[in-house]
Amino acid sequence: MLKKLEKFWEFGIGRMALAAFCAHSVSISIGMCQGYSAVWIPQLESLNEFGITSTQSSWLASLGAITNPIGSILSGVLAEWLGRKRSIQISSIPFIIGWVLIGLGRNIAWLYAGRLITGIAAGMSTASYTYVGEITTPTTRGFLQTLGPICASFGILLTYVLGYVLHWTTVALISTAFAVFSMITMQAMPESPAHLVKISGGNINEKSDAYKAYFFFSRNIVVAQQEIQKASEANNNEKQPQKSLKELYLSPETTRPFCLLVTLFLLQELSGIYTILYYAVQFFAETNLQIDDYVSSITVGTIRFAMSIVCAFLINKLGRKTLCTFSSFGMTLSVLILGLYVKYYEIYPDQDKILKMLPLFCVIFNVLFSMVGMLPIPWILCGELFPLRVRPIMAGVVICMAQTFIFICVKIYYNMVDFLGFSGTIFTFFVASTLSMFFCKYVLPETRNKSLEEIEAYFRGSKKQKDNLRDNDGVENRGFDIQSEEISVVTR
Repeated sequence: MLKKLEKFWEFGIGRMALAAFCAHSVSISIGMCQGYSAVWIPQLESLNEFGITSTQSSWLASLGAITNPIGSILSGVLAEWLGRKRSIQISSIPFIIGWVLIGLGRNIAWLYAGRLITGIAAGMSTASYTYVGEITTPTTRGFLQTLGPICASFGILLTYVLGYVLHWTTVALISTAFAVFSMITMQAMPESPAHLVKISGGNINEKSDAYKAYFFFSRNIVVAQQEIQKASEANNNEKQPQKSLKELYLSPETTRPFCLLVTLFLLQELSGIYTILYYAVQFFAETNLQIDDYVSSITVGTIRFAMSIVCAFLINKLGRKTLCTFSSFGMTLSVLILGLYVKYYEIYPDQDKILKMLPLFCVIFNVLFSMVGMLPIPWILCGELFPLRVRPIMAGVVICMAQTFIFICVKIYYNMVDFLGFSGTIFTFFVASTLSMFFCKYVLPETRNKSLEEIEAYFRGSKKQKDNLRDNDGVENRGFDIQSEEISVVTR
């Protein structure tokens, strides 16, 4: 066993896997930030601390999302100037500051400030996906990128468990440990080879940091030398004229995926995925289940964590489109049953309830199906649908919009319940899930094993490439290979 582990580390993907985990460990802090309000607000209300009101509760929940777009933009700038590794490390700093403000808070202003700062840190997580995308190969990228959702789900589950047994201030202070962990472990990892090639200006050799990074991940001298040679030649032969901003950002291959992703994220948020996450304890309280609300939330968190692992194994086998369609169908069915159940007892409140556990099972299945596709895959698609030359900026814009959608949906939850009733809110989730199912089935393209050139030609409208996109499922995805990305970075 020890020899196998040694071979896996020295000649397999062990180093890639370790670096991917260290980078995505920041998602544990993100998950704790997302799940914190579900245990924090009920404790504040039950203990009557700070005289919390329902309006203040909604702000405490939603402020964790409102500053996410700021963090996304900041992360992109830092990743470009200082490197992906440093950007990930720097994101740990606002996490630590925010959690300390919450844990030591003496009034509501401290809590607001801490929530805003941790929201900025959560938005800065986009650098981890860029880093992992640049150090992995096409065959390992899908699985290793799903470590992000897995770590986030673990953080949410851990927060639910800690919130069940500990005071909210203790949970906040414990959360700082994971931010420190990300900062320290990333220090031991090399910078992204793509970034090192870019800042070297083509002056790279066997003593350069870029070569050392290549060799660290490939563990193959020949492969590292080949990548260095290709990157140097591409940099020295860079003679292509610069395209105008209109050609870059208003071309069909850019605008079409932009519209597609914005629509997909809007349907994702309206389907209630993040609303249920942020208000898990209150959501179960609305169903009047005769079981502990925190135990219900922990159950949902456990299912979410388990299904994020399942998604990691399915994403390269079934494809993005199939998983999103299946996921939307399951979410549609679960919220339809839940909505009908709740609506019936709203109409007939005096009747004794039967199948009292049905709401819990509906929510569990909703979370289960969401984690198979609709929650993690839209974030992954941001790194696949855009042409490489505009991918960082356009992906950042889309992620900013997605995080704005999350904030709005979380913020208006109480207003929706007051205006539409609890059943009406659930039926809103049903409508969005239904639209999402048809959108994924008939509009969303499949990108599994597709090259960047094939995807770009598809959105450009090339009939030949569209045919290839449909018929070429088994071709290795060279467009997202590490050398293809690095060379493209140099030639821009």
